[in-house]
Order: sequence, then structure tokens, then C-alpha cells
Amino acid sequence: MNDAEILAAFHARRYHYDTYLQANDIQQYTCPGCGFPSLNERGGFNICDVCTWEDDGQDDHAEGLIAALRVEGVQISGPNGQLSLTDNRMNIGRILETNTELINGEIDFDVARVLQTLDFYRQRKVEIEGRMTGEESLQDHILLEWKEVKKDLQMALIVPKE
Repeated sequence: MNDAEILAAFHARRYHYDTYLQANDIQQYTCPGCGFPSLNERGGFNICDVCTWEDDGQDDHAEGLIAALRVEGVQISGPNGQLSLTDNRMNIGRILETNTELINGEIDFDVARVLQTLDFYRQRKVEIEGRMTGEESLQDHILLEWKEVKKDLQMALIVPKE
């Protein structure tokens, strides 16, 4: 997929999940970085389990302004460093595209199943965090296991083509 297709897929995914969540009065929110329903509030500085975007409230309404400021040479940094929302969307889009190719699959659009998948991996991270001491080195097996949960989640959001 080219960049335009990756961004179009993001917007379609986000619209799909947003529509379902609103229609069913589910108090979950789609991440502005990946479009999956991974946030329990917006703008609360929660970190998405799928793409690790820290939700500072930035969304499409601010992306144009931020891009214009960057063109002017103004460097803006927030909780996501120099990573722009569009860059994050492109990064996760490429990861998802690679994962779909690996198993000849497609992104899971079954919202109930996706919510269960997100919850399962969220619980998995909490379980691993419960075994951490805070003294782990960057190469400690438990820290590496915790980091692998994100990759496993990204793969679990892909289902075989029907």
C-alpha cells in the first residue's frame, strides 16, 4: 500500500470502530494514532496498547497546524517526542500491512472480538507488570516479555481472510 492507502485504511478503521462504539453506547475511544478502540478516555495521556501513541488530545484538528509550524521550522515536542500523528499512523499502518501479508490475513473488524483481544493483552501486560520489581535492566527477560506483548497484540488484530 502507498501512503495515501495506509491513511485511508486508518480513517476507515477508525470510522468503523467509532460508529460501533457510539451506536452501542460503549465507553471506549479509538486511538488517534492507530484507529483501534484502545482508550478508555480521550486526552488523558493514556498510552495505546496497539501503537504506543500517548493520547495528549491531539487529533486531526491539530495535525495541519503542527505540520505548518514544522514547515516554518518550529519544532514542537510533546509526550510523543518529534513523532507526528501522521507519522505514527504510517508506522502502525506499515506494521499492520506486514502482519496481514505474513498470514495472508486482514485486519479484524469484528468489534466485539477486537475489544476482547485488547482486554486480553491489557490483562497480560498487567500480569507481567505484577512480576516486575522496577530494577529490571533493558535486557531482563521480563522486560523483553512485556515488550513482546505489543507485537503479539498487533498480530492478534489480524485474522485469516475469509
